[in-house]
Amino acid sequence: MNFFDSTLIDFINQFSHRSEAFDYIVRFLSGTNLVKGGVLITVIWWGWFRVNKSQSYVQAHIVSTLFGCFIAIALARCLALFLPFRFRPIHEENLDFILAYGLKPTLLDGWSSFPSDHAVLFYTLSIGMFYISKKIGIFALVYTTLFIAVPRIYLGLHYPTDIIGGAFVGMAIVLLCNTSIFIENISQPVLKWSSVKPEIFYPIFFIITYQIADMFNDSRAVVSFLITFAKGILAV
Repeated sequence: MNFFDSTLIDFINQFSHRSEAFDYIVRFLSGTNLVKGGVLITVIWWGWFRVNKSQSYVQAHIVSTLFGCFIAIALARCLALFLPFRFRPIHEENLDFILAYGLKPTLLDGWSSFPSDHAVLFYTLSIGMFYISKKIGIFALVYTTLFIAVPRIYLGLHYPTDIIGGAFVGMAIVLLCNTSIFIENISQPVLKWSSVKPEIFYPIFFIITYQIADMFNDSRAVVSFLITFAKGILAV
């Protein structure tokens, strides 16, 4: 563990297991998808339907940002699988990490710490909100940092560099997805289709944003079920 991580972890961890009520609040923030992605996705829907002169510009960039979220979560999983395994602070034996009240020491055991998929996904979404407005983008960045990223460091689920690395990955993805080439070839056609077939587009739009708010947990469960089911069929 590097000096930067150890210094911040030691500083933040000194406040752990002092107040049962405070630890409960932090665990609630970390474990409740409605508070995490739900708030940011609500802002996305607000930005989509807000009527102003740049509405088509904003909608095109929202489409690009949502595409970026799919790429972000897929890339985060690939990086976690193929990069060298990194123990989370709560599983690092040499760290003597103080667990928050109610936190199970086996939480996310066997899952590599770097990068934080929360950071990759929600910083992708937050940076994309700057295309709605600068104020909304700043709000999203502050919200993601305080209510999504910091609680995961406090609980020992990630090192600060897991969050920072994930944030940079998310930033790179969303900026690439919002280039003029991507907008013209993917986002604009999708946007035109949304006006031609709104009865198809908006149900899909809802499902996509719901899954982003849910960290794609249901999608992962479905994929896992199908893989297990297929293996069972092939084994017969």
